[in-house]
Amino acid sequence: MGQYAYVAKGKAGEELSGFLAATDADEAIRRLHAQGLVVLHVAEGRQAQGSALRRTLGALAFGRVGSRDLALFSRQFATVLQAGIPLVRALRGLAADTSSRLLARALRDVAERISRGESLADALAAHPEAFSRMFVSMVQAGERAGTLDEIAEQLALYLEKVDVIKTKVRSAVAYPLFVLGFALLATGFLLFVIVPTFAEIYSDLGQDLPAMTRAVVAASDAVRGHLALSLAIFVAAVAGIGLLARTAAGSRARDALVLRIPIIGPLVRKSVMSRFARTLGILARSGIPLLEALELVRSAAGNAVVARGVEEARELVRAGHGITESFRATGRFPEMVLQLMATGEESGELDDMLIKAADFYDRQVEAMVHALASLIEPLMIVCVGALIGAVVVSMFLPIFHMGEAVMRGGYDF
Repeated sequence: MGQYAYVAKGKAGEELSGFLAATDADEAIRRLHAQGLVVLHVAEGRQAQGSALRRTLGALAFGRVGSRDLALFSRQFATVLQAGIPLVRALRGLAADTSSRLLARALRDVAERISRGESLADALAAHPEAFSRMFVSMVQAGERAGTLDEIAEQLALYLEKVDVIKTKVRSAVAYPLFVLGFALLATGFLLFVIVPTFAEIYSDLGQDLPAMTRAVVAASDAVRGHLALSLAIFVAAVAGIGLLARTAAGSRARDALVLRIPIIGPLVRKSVMSRFARTLGILARSGIPLLEALELVRSAAGNAVVARGVEEARELVRAGHGITESFRATGRFPEMVLQLMATGEESGELDDMLIKAADFYDRQVEAMVHALASLIEPLMIVCVGALIGAVVVSMFLPIFHMGEAVMRGGYDF
């Protein structure tokens, strides 16, 4: 009986580390799985625990490898495997070529571990900041079946597709956020600089101001008079929302809210469905057992609502229900995906049908991005113009009223 260090993920996606007593690594993994944990790394001894913990802390400190860097690595990795280049030399060469220092450091360590006799999957699992559990599981399946080059090709295609969809969704959301930020800055400049100047002029005249002007002046006074408090409240609100979003309930509430936002919600839903279908399809094609594949899909879903649906379906499949029947029972998946899933389940081509569903949603996302690009720009211009215009007009209203009063022979507003 020895001590085994581990790094694993809990049901809420949080990373856990520790050590337990077991006769061998396989027993340690089985015990962790029995606790509902997804095992990222298991090694014997306290020294391994320390290094695993340092890797986890390093991932928190330096972030994770970007999806684009990982997609590029996967494509290059597939190419060098198909060319028959020895694995250790290939990994060291790719480490020297990548622009991501985090990925380069991970690849150098992976090459070193393989040279000491570890399998590729175990060496990759030691770096969760670079390689997801799904990535490691697919590599492990490829090593067992002797089809690592084919698995690497599938991973490259999958990651490239996922990166393309993420880029399109970000581009659709980035422009409105930029315009909104500009509008807030412009409004802040008006409230801090322009409005106080006009308010001082009108105060010297000693006349009553129109209701709209009084409201804008009051807003300006409130913001300027309580700037520190306003900033503190804003920072506290952002920090509170960030901490809440890290909890399971908070992430579900956040993702459910995103899915309900007009225009943006349907785009995000289609993107998530594409990722779900492609991930499950590629895992099924790789020969990974269904229950393990569903656990990996849940972790890679990218949306807590969909992840919850996958978890519910997984429990139904574990109880003996069919795949399509289980996903339909959750009520969280569109009928088109379910119909293709049913066709694949009946014909034995589930992987092909799921990837067809992902391709369909990819086209839907692309069409929506193009439509949003043509719709959002004029809409945002109108909204920004209305916001800034309202402040400007409110400042000039007293002048207009003063001119009317002069023409009538009086000066009352």
